[in-house]
Amino acid sequence: MVVLSLYAVSVVMLTGSLVSLERGMALRATASTLLAQMRSMQNLASTSDTFTEVWLDPYDTGYRLLQGTQTLESDAFALGVNYVDGYLQLPAHVISYDNLGNAQVAGVIRLTDGQREDDLHLYMGTGWQMGGWTA
Repeated sequence: MVVLSLYAVSVVMLTGSLVSLERGMALRATASTLLAQMRSMQNLASTSDTFTEVWLDPYDTGYRLLQGTQTLESDAFALGVNYVDGYLQLPAHVISYDNLGNAQVAGVIRLTDGQREDDLHLYMGTGWQMGGWTA
């Protein structure tokens, strides 16, 4: 009976650790994917004559990638990943890149899985994006 109780407690503890690990991996994957997509949209804008945009839904986890007026992709954050405090704290929800790759918005996109936080930093003018976990 004692062995069974110890086994049950260890399974519960292991399951909790694995869930936390999975949520952390989903957060990092979401932040890395969004960062890569922002960089690819900047690259696309600088190599074409058409502006590109990343439309972030300010109160939901969905976002769209556009070139001119054409939607290239619609995507969403991984399950369990959201903005810190439940909404986008960036001054504007549309990140636009001109044909030189310059961004028209600056700020921080803060993502969380409920326990940890990853930040994406966007710098105006140069359009440089950086993940807070790489600094």
